[in-house]
Amino acid sequence: MAGLLDGVKIIGFEQVVGVPAATAVLADWGADVIKIEPTWGDWQRSLVSFNRGPLLLHLEKGDIELHFEFLNRNKRSVVLNLREKKGQEVLYKLLENADIFASNYSTDVLKKYGLDYASLKGKYPGLIHFVLTGYGSNGPKANDRGYDYVAAWSYGGLMDLVSSGPENPPPISRPGMMDIVSSAQITSGLLAALYYKQKTGKGQGLELSLYHAAAWILGLDFQTALYGHPQPRWDRKRAPNPMYTSYRCKDRWCMMCHPTQEYWAPFCKAIGKTEWINDPRYATMESREQHAEELVALLDEIMASRTWAEWEKEFRANDLIVSGNQTIAEILKDEQAIVNNFYTDIEHPIVGKARLLNSPVQFSETPAEIKWVAPQLGAHTEEVLLENGYTWEELAKLKEAGVIP
Repeated sequence: MAGLLDGVKIIGFEQVVGVPAATAVLADWGADVIKIEPTWGDWQRSLVSFNRGPLLLHLEKGDIELHFEFLNRNKRSVVLNLREKKGQEVLYKLLENADIFASNYSTDVLKKYGLDYASLKGKYPGLIHFVLTGYGSNGPKANDRGYDYVAAWSYGGLMDLVSSGPENPPPISRPGMMDIVSSAQITSGLLAALYYKQKTGKGQGLELSLYHAAAWILGLDFQTALYGHPQPRWDRKRAPNPMYTSYRCKDRWCMMCHPTQEYWAPFCKAIGKTEWINDPRYATMESREQHAEELVALLDEIMASRTWAEWEKEFRANDLIVSGNQTIAEILKDEQAIVNNFYTDIEHPIVGKARLLNSPVQFSETPAEIKWVAPQLGAHTEEVLLENGYTWEELAKLKEAGVIP
């Protein structure tokens, strides 16, 4: 079955996570994503570990980097030596048939190879040119290197807001988390630009910074701050709405989300405290906020008296909005995830049977599909160049010149 984006060609001059995560989704939706790699490959291919967790597996049939598999399924890999002028010329030729050029290489690298928007827009008026930066292309930090940990998590304000205060060590983001969140902005921007191109035939330049993406994620916090009312860090023991915070059950934590008064009576029934329904200390949103610390402490004791499974029955019976926290190991086996198409089982040339996480949007008429696993380095170089008008004789000359492997 043809994918939603069947016929859309994307040149991904990309590395690591940010742009690869976006083009992986577009590839799941049917786009032809050609990943341009240097002779040594996207360095994500050789990342050994994260937080002592193994990522690079050395197996009998070859090596496999687990993050790379997630980020590069459904893509074709082309190796080009862009240090050679002929390598640059090959890439320029590939752009002739492309709808999108997407990159997260630094601005100076793009300019060095004539791949910045200013250099390409005259030659390819229909090309959509996207670049992901750390901090934006203007200002004092325009040329600073910036991975998501630094430009988004730290500099973008998230690390501060989720910390327990300046006196304590702040939490560290999970690997690539902010890159992957930012990739949703990338895909939406590219699809909007494709729609504009469909109407006008014109391409355009797009840019997203990890810094701005972080601000957007914190949009509710930013808007209150813009009006002069910055929100404080969350303190669960003093939660202004004690029905909208986390509690420890006997065996695990749970999270409650009851934003309005209508939930108070059923909540009291669920925890066996019907006498609290009309208690003047707790009966209204305002009175609960006034006695928040006291009420949270009481609820801590109550919630700790039972397991989550026991509490879940009570909360469901009263139609409340509560969930126990899960580990990833649990989610892998969770029936709710499995029946909602979280995973694809696929044959892998190195590991045999493999399972991959599906992109989350599901289409009724043009379902997303993982057709093949992440490519070996340069696996499609000859195939792609032949499709774009090169002959076998020309490929031989390019190999001899060190342009392709």
